[in-house]
Amino acid sequence: MKYFWIPAAILSLLLGLSLLIAASVNAAVEPWRAALEEAAGAAGEDWERAERIVGTARGEWEARHAQLHVVTTHDALDTADALFAAAESAAAVRDESAFRTALAQLDAQLRVVAERQQPTLRNIL
Repeated sequence: MKYFWIPAAILSLLLGLSLLIAASVNAAVEPWRAALEEAAGAAGEDWERAERIVGTARGEWEARHAQLHVVTTHDALDTADALFAAAESAAAVRDESAFRTALAQLDAQLRVVAERQQPTLRNIL
């Protein structure tokens, strides 16, 4: 019976860490998604504000980049990086259509990054 407790403790620790990582990634992604929604609202009316919001969100994204590289796939992060750059470029040239498209794609990609960490049956299997 004593041989059961060590593996059970290790599995419990791993489960706890997985849940902590999922919560951490989700907590990081939600403010970025909210910022992108705010930037979309500012587009067309106040481009400087929209650029500043996207730039701030990208800075916060890059600050968490090392942690995200450990817990999720690199292709998801690379896609998000490219979409952040596309949104910044569209804002710089004041192309509202391209800006909104990049923000919508980036929002979807950030949702994917967060969903990949959730403890769902789909992710486990």
